[in-house]
Amino acid sequence: MAERVKRIDQQRYELKALRYLLEFYPESLTATQPLPRREDFQIPDCQRIFDALLSARAREEASAAIGRLDLEDTDIESFLHLSGEHYYTYPKLIVERAEQFRRGTLELEPAS
Repeated sequence: MAERVKRIDQQRYELKALRYLLEFYPESLTATQPLPRREDFQIPDCQRIFDALLSARAREEASAAIGRLDLEDTDIESFLHLSGEHYYTYPKLIVERAEQFRRGTLELEPAS
Protein backbone atom coordinates (compact mmCIF):
# COMPACT_ATOMS: atom_id res chain seq x y z
CA MET A 1 0.00 0.00 0.00
CA ALA A 2 1.28 3.44 -0.91
CA GLU A 3 2.07 6.09 1.64
CA ARG A 4 -0.33 9.03 1.43
CA VAL A 5 0.49 12.70 1.61
CA LYS A 6 -2.04 15.44 2.28
CA ARG A 7 -2.56 17.84 -0.63
CA ILE A 8 -1.89 20.85 1.61
CA ASP A 9 1.45 19.39 2.71
CA GLN A 10 2.46 18.62 -0.88
CA GLN A 11 1.44 22.13 -1.91
CA ARG A 12 3.58 23.63 0.87
CA TYR A 13 6.61 21.61 -0.24
CA GLU A 14 6.13 22.59 -3.85
CA LEU A 15 5.63 26.27 -3.04
CA LYS A 16 8.79 26.28 -0.93
CA ALA A 17 10.74 24.76 -3.82
CA LEU A 18 9.32 27.35 -6.20
CA ARG A 19 10.01 30.17 -3.76
CA TYR A 20 13.64 29.08 -3.52
CA LEU A 21 13.93 28.98 -7.32
CA LEU A 22 12.41 32.47 -7.55
CA GLU A 23 14.64 33.87 -4.78
CA PHE A 24 17.81 33.15 -6.74
CA TYR A 25 16.35 33.33 -10.25
CA PRO A 26 17.69 32.88 -12.92
CA GLU A 27 20.89 31.36 -11.49
CA SER A 28 18.81 28.88 -9.49
CA LEU A 29 17.73 27.14 -12.70
CA THR A 30 21.30 26.19 -13.55
CA ALA A 31 22.70 25.80 -10.03
CA THR A 32 19.95 23.59 -8.55
CA GLN A 33 20.64 19.90 -9.06
CA PRO A 34 18.43 18.11 -9.61
CA LEU A 35 16.11 20.78 -10.96
CA PRO A 36 12.45 19.75 -10.77
CA ARG A 37 10.58 19.40 -14.05
CA ARG A 38 7.04 20.62 -14.63
CA GLU A 39 5.64 17.10 -14.31
CA ASP A 40 7.33 16.71 -10.92
CA PHE A 41 4.84 19.19 -9.45
CA GLN A 42 1.60 17.47 -8.40
CA ILE A 43 -0.40 20.63 -7.68
CA PRO A 44 -1.77 22.44 -10.78
CA ASP A 45 -1.20 25.90 -9.26
CA CYS A 46 2.45 25.01 -8.74
CA GLN A 47 2.79 23.83 -12.34
CA ARG A 48 1.48 27.21 -13.49
CA ILE A 49 3.93 29.06 -11.22
CA PHE A 50 6.76 26.91 -12.59
CA ASP A 51 5.67 27.73 -16.16
CA ALA A 52 5.66 31.46 -15.37
CA LEU A 53 9.08 31.15 -13.78
CA LEU A 54 10.58 29.38 -16.77
CA SER A 55 9.14 31.86 -19.25
CA ALA A 56 10.86 34.85 -17.64
CA ARG A 57 14.36 36.18 -18.25
CA ALA A 58 14.88 38.00 -14.95
CA ARG A 59 13.65 37.73 -11.38
CA GLU A 60 11.50 40.86 -11.62
CA GLU A 61 9.89 39.57 -14.81
CA ALA A 62 9.24 36.20 -13.14
CA SER A 63 7.69 37.86 -10.08
CA ALA A 64 5.45 39.99 -12.29
CA ALA A 65 4.34 36.98 -14.36
CA ILE A 66 3.58 35.00 -11.21
CA GLY A 67 1.74 37.99 -9.73
CA ARG A 68 -0.60 38.07 -12.74
CA LEU A 69 -1.64 34.44 -12.31
CA ASP A 70 -5.22 33.78 -11.22
CA LEU A 71 -4.77 30.65 -9.13
CA GLU A 72 -7.42 28.63 -7.41
CA ASP A 73 -5.68 27.44 -4.23
CA THR A 74 -2.61 29.65 -3.83
CA ASP A 75 -2.31 33.08 -2.25
CA ILE A 76 0.11 34.67 -4.71
CA GLU A 77 0.69 37.81 -2.63
CA SER A 78 1.85 35.73 0.33
CA PHE A 79 3.97 33.56 -1.95
CA LEU A 80 5.72 36.58 -3.45
CA HIS A 81 6.42 38.14 -0.04
CA LEU A 82 8.08 35.06 1.45
CA SER A 83 11.83 34.67 1.44
CA GLY A 84 13.02 31.50 -0.24
CA GLU A 85 16.53 31.73 1.10
CA HIS A 86 16.27 28.74 3.44
CA TYR A 87 14.32 26.42 1.12
CA TYR A 88 17.32 25.08 -0.80
CA THR A 89 16.49 21.42 -0.01
CA TYR A 90 12.96 21.56 -1.40
CA PRO A 91 13.70 21.33 -5.16
CA LYS A 92 15.43 17.98 -4.57
CA LEU A 93 12.55 16.85 -2.36
CA ILE A 94 10.08 17.59 -5.18
CA VAL A 95 12.14 15.48 -7.60
CA GLU A 96 12.38 12.61 -5.09
CA ARG A 97 8.66 12.71 -4.32
CA ALA A 98 7.77 12.86 -8.02
CA GLU A 99 9.64 9.60 -8.50
CA GLN A 100 7.68 8.08 -5.60
CA PHE A 101 4.41 9.26 -7.17
CA ARG A 102 5.44 7.71 -10.51
CA ARG A 103 6.38 4.39 -8.83
CA GLY A 104 3.11 4.38 -6.90
CA THR A 105 4.79 4.30 -3.47
CA LEU A 106 3.36 7.73 -2.63
CA GLU A 107 -0.02 9.09 -3.51
CA LEU A 108 -1.83 12.35 -2.99
CA GLU A 109 -4.88 12.22 -0.77
CA PRO A 110 -8.02 13.09 -2.75
CA ALA A 111 -9.25 16.67 -2.49
CA SER A 112 -12.13 17.02 -0.09
